[in-house]
Amino acid sequence: MPKRKKAAKKANKALDSFSAKRDRGRPGVRKSEIRNRGDHYRMIFEQTWEKLREPLLRAKTQEEVTRAIEDFGKPYDRRFVPDLSSLILKVIREPKFPKRPAAQIGFLADSLAGLTRISPRRARDICEQERKRKEKEHYIIRQDYYIECTCSYEGPALHGTCPNCGTAIISVPFMAGPQRP
Repeated sequence: MPKRKKAAKKANKALDSFSAKRDRGRPGVRKSEIRNRGDHYRMIFEQTWEKLREPLLRAKTQEEVTRAIEDFGKPYDRRFVPDLSSLILKVIREPKFPKRPAAQIGFLADSLAGLTRISPRRARDICEQERKRKEKEHYIIRQDYYIECTCSYEGPALHGTCPNCGTAIISVPFMAGPQRP
């Protein structure tokens, strides 16, 4: 068998993606994942907050937080304890923790959404940014028309009017094909 004259090319993509080197910089977090988790926690706290609120806000230690969630947070207690007990205590002891129940639910849910990977403040910021981005997604900014005006102007309309004479565009229902008298 003859020898190869050229060496085999080196593969650009690694076959084993786990052994590939990590990109430079800090590893990031998936913002959409944090926002979805925050929304899920909001739903959970909306269902359990009436019973859970008083014992949770009275808690002074991590063990008291765990006990309050186990007693009053059924059936969602295993989602929060014992892993997030210290984080919950930290969040409810923040000076900016709201006074109203609805605001408390949102504050606590968004703060816990980052788990322990990011700070509660950063998690709240990410949830807020993602909600704003989701509100803005897919809407019409401006609607333009190409017009032919009686003043002999032909071109794009300016805010629904003729740029030459200022005549407004008359809304005509959509008709398929040419109309015959």
